[in-house]
Amino acid sequence: MRIGNRLVLTGNADGASFRCAVRNPLPWLVPVILATGCILATGCTAAPAAVPGAAGPAPGSRAAEPRTVLPRHELPYGDELPEDAPDILPLPPRAERAPAHHPLDGWSGTELERSLLEAPERLGPLSIGSPSNGQLMNGSKLATDEYYEPVDPDHAWGTAETLGYLHAAITDVHDLFPGTPPLPVGHLSARGGGRLSPHLSHQSGRDVDIGFFYLDQARWYRRADATNLDLPRTWAFVRALVTESDVEMILIDRSIQALLRRHAVSIGEDEAWLASLFDGKLGSMPPIFRHARGHRTHLHVRFHNPIAQESARRLYPLLVEHDMIEPLSHVVHHRVSKGETLGKLAKRFGTTVKAIMRANGLRSTLIQARRVYRIPRSGPPPDLGTPVAIPERRLPPSIPETLLGRPKASAGSHSGGRPSGVDVADSARN
Repeated sequence: MRIGNRLVLTGNADGASFRCAVRNPLPWLVPVILATGCILATGCTAAPAAVPGAAGPAPGSRAAEPRTVLPRHELPYGDELPEDAPDILPLPPRAERAPAHHPLDGWSGTELERSLLEAPERLGPLSIGSPSNGQLMNGSKLATDEYYEPVDPDHAWGTAETLGYLHAAITDVHDLFPGTPPLPVGHLSARGGGRLSPHLSHQSGRDVDIGFFYLDQARWYRRADATNLDLPRTWAFVRALVTESDVEMILIDRSIQALLRRHAVSIGEDEAWLASLFDGKLGSMPPIFRHARGHRTHLHVRFHNPIAQESARRLYPLLVEHDMIEPLSHVVHHRVSKGETLGKLAKRFGTTVKAIMRANGLRSTLIQARRVYRIPRSGPPPDLGTPVAIPERRLPPSIPETLLGRPKASAGSHSGGRPSGVDVADSARN
């Protein structure tokens, strides 16, 4: 039987009774979990994207996933934070910054509806809903070029902001290190977003799985360590993601975090700034770099999209009214108490046992006390009526000499920035 996080075995052997308690009794799953990628709680299972001609698991197969409660600062934030479990981690404060200008400012409801029905591409990219329960409209496909090599091009769709952020970061690396090879990229989103197997996230054009830079042979989903990781290039890349984009989080194994942090200190990065990125401040500022098992082979980067998210928020009622999308549901997180069952949870939250099982990748109705589970609920997220605002970027007080290159403007600037494909000319609106 299971008591808390222990498996208690009882029985008889050679006439003698025995009782054995095993803590965290799934050690044999560790290599399977590491081979298949991200943990369930992050919203990304991230098994390697299929490489044409490469051997791999049968389509649709997925390894068993751990269902553990992560320690502080290993839990995801935003739509994936356990809203009813403040004992785990206090909610961070509301975001401080909204775009100074949005391309759809001044558009009337009639103009928005007309464009949506007659020329939806004029509205620009829409990141609808959340990364773990969303859709993508008017996205762009990440191209194969000297910077990136998508492993699965059919699932390399994102918003213009996401692709712009990726371009800004990688060009920083190429400016500093001429001759840098292309970086392999796994999944972003499907063309229209929505569920992308085997992930729980990657649904709204704001997530991307990216490989590391290596000292020798580079290939997708290679396990990184101190002997093969190209620290100067990899640090320059993740640093640029922080300074040149509206990054929300970067999931990366803590062993790789330690290597990058030591390298950053060695080249003279400000240690207080590094602490804000790697440690954050409990209850007020989440870290950017967050541990997730399976991320010794790649980074999982999630961006805020202030324009594409706000466009989707404004257009959501029209999208539902004209049957262009299914009405959104949302997810809350619940820490299970002793005696609770899936049936009781389904009744309490107004959902079904099957929906909870599907949201958590459960193969049986067995749940464990003190574990946190995702509970899908009908209806749009409660903050759908609130204009999108995002945190200020965490900029360092100085730049190490080894990273000094030509100045460049940050991607996704909020002073006059517009999503690709938006035409705000008066003549086009009338």
